Amino acid sequence: MEKLFAATFFVFIQTLLLSGCCADHSSISPFHDCFRPCDWPAKPMICNYHFRVEWFSSMSTFCGDCPLNNTHCDNDYCIPLNGVQRPILTVNRQFPGPSIQVCEGDTINVTVQNAINNHEELAIHWHGIHQVGTPFMDGVPKVTQCPIPFGSSFVYTFNATESGTHYWHAHSGHQRSDGCVGSMIVRQAPGRDAHYDSYQIDDESHVILLQDWFHNPTLMTFVGHTLANLPNTPDAILINGHGQSVSFETHNNNVDPPVYTAREVLQVRTAMTQRFRVISNGIINCPLQVSVDNHALSVIATDGRPVRAKSVDSFVIFAGERFDFLLDAGQDVGNYWLRVNGLGDCSSRQELAVVRYQGAHSIHRPLLPEHYRVIGSVVNPYNELDVSGVYEPLHMLESLEEDKDGVLGNTVTTYYIPLDFNSVSRFGDSDDEVMTSHDDGGHDTGGESHTHAKRAHDPHGSDEHHDDTEDVHQSTGSGGHAHAHGEITAQINHASFRIPAANLLTQYDDINPSTFCDVRDIDPKCKTTYCECTQVLYAQVGEVIELVLVDEGFGADQSHPMHIHGHAFRVLAQEKKGDSLTVDHVIEMDRNGNIDRNLDSPPLKDTVAVPDGGYTIIRFNASNPGWWLFHCHLQYHLTNGMSIVIRVGDKEEQPSAPYNFPTCNDWRLRESSAARPAFASVMKSWILWPLIVSHVIFTFFSNLT
Repeated sequence: MEKLFAATFFVFIQTLLLSGCCADHSSISPFHDCFRPCDWPAKPMICNYHFRVEWFSSMSTFCGDCPLNNTHCDNDYCIPLNGVQRPILTVNRQFPGPSIQVCEGDTINVTVQNAINNHEELAIHWHGIHQVGTPFMDGVPKVTQCPIPFGSSFVYTFNATESGTHYWHAHSGHQRSDGCVGSMIVRQAPGRDAHYDSYQIDDESHVILLQDWFHNPTLMTFVGHTLANLPNTPDAILINGHGQSVSFETHNNNVDPPVYTAREVLQVRTAMTQRFRVISNGIINCPLQVSVDNHALSVIATDGRPVRAKSVDSFVIFAGERFDFLLDAGQDVGNYWLRVNGLGDCSSRQELAVVRYQGAHSIHRPLLPEHYRVIGSVVNPYNELDVSGVYEPLHMLESLEEDKDGVLGNTVTTYYIPLDFNSVSRFGDSDDEVMTSHDDGGHDTGGESHTHAKRAHDPHGSDEHHDDTEDVHQSTGSGGHAHAHGEITAQINHASFRIPAANLLTQYDDINPSTFCDVRDIDPKCKTTYCECTQVLYAQVGEVIELVLVDEGFGADQSHPMHIHGHAFRVLAQEKKGDSLTVDHVIEMDRNGNIDRNLDSPPLKDTVAVPDGGYTIIRFNASNPGWWLFHCHLQYHLTNGMSIVIRVGDKEEQPSAPYNFPTCNDWRLRESSAARPAFASVMKSWILWPLIVSHVIFTFFSNLT
């Protein structure tokens, strides 16, 4: 009955979408009917959007003489960026793409049209929306849907049940890195918003989308770094698609100063408290430190979930994270820098926006210099060994949401999972990839007879670390060391993720079972030999899962912001121990009671960093049936295989796919098909069946007479 209801609901929404009865928003205008004061009880709207995804260009011919003639920068379809011309993947020729801003309980319909000129496939993920009951709308190729082919479209239909600051982005290849991204804000009614009484303004223009940026298409840098060990330092940081990287000489360059593209300007009202929403679409290991000169920031939410207000001088945001803060515009009327300072691989990069008080003149520059070191208190520090004093660890933020799912109780299943770039090669001594494909008699780790080896969390107990042999794809390297002609590979649990041939959610039975492996039973040889499989963590509906994530730090000096689809987790602990750390050492620490878990209202999130040479502990209730990706949100790491999938529920508990849902799979010409008699093909033609039946009946009665 539940599956029938889900399918009927989907058809009903599709009918409404086509009937024209709902609010339809202009793709160009930022103002639309669904951006409105929210009510409770909710008065939901159906909000329709159309996304046309195509390659475009910054500083294109649409920009005319921009920025020498600043008015040209405001031309339709002009995307100045930071003054550098490069191809960008746009939605409706905008960057960032259209901002979806709705109320809790609204239905969102997005028709995504794939017009990518070089025939790339596409899928859009709605980052922060759990898709309860609609997992086939999560937008992960070959996990929840088949990718959208060039020239085709797909209608995403889902309910805005998770309030807060979220965003949408492409989940195929490097598309989100090249511009296919936009914000998504789900606001609440006053009585539902935990911090509503603390601010006066929540303007749609106070959404800040950050990302590190390359001046060439991301694929070029990725291939060069992965295969040729070329640098991968981003060229710039962008704030809402704006920045300053190159100067333009005026016609009278001996007298006039050089001209730059405009920075982002954030207007604030004097003597009022405003809410800002910050999103990181980070690409590589570039945590970003955010601050506003002469202003304290009151952090009130992370990943859309409210926390008790914490006043700090700055906060660090990792790829995929979101932070909301309040800014009290109580300083002198003027202009102030909002600073975004790069850390990690972006330590030499910064970008600025202008916070402009109402009444301040645009020609007056902020008082402090552009290059200025931010000091003071920091929430969510990056790779700090000593987090005492000015540093506020993320896991110590206090959630304002009750533990309704029983996550903070005693009965949990704990997994210790290593993350790293291990020194293993994808290739053998020859240029040909050596794979062991177990096509015959492979072990179906995902079948219904699969049994969980549950391990309740007991730091002083005798939990075992499983290293049993499992069917995985292996290639023989050379003693575990990367060849000069090899490539960088990323692993979770010492295995790189293999993208399945078909959609896991709706075509699981079509996938070769030997391509799967169980997160508990990875072959120990994978520590020195390249292993690739569709790695699965199996969870029963309602099971409380605890993941002790360990960034071993041997292969690369980087942190890993880990993102879960379909759920939110509590962050119980986070600590950097040194330059490197082993899983065995963390298990020993835990058994000896040397890891403190914060069980007193820890923050709820869907993305959290695992420090290099450290660990992060998260816990969630697997309450949402489906196949859900769990992965590092750094683009290079995801592309190189730092993912697993979490299957929640048995086969019969999975929601039914909508009617006529697209399918995909491997294809090969089989000899039996080629040799099939022509008559068999005729028999498959429904058009000829009436003639065949009539002939049989006529022959039968003719023989009787």
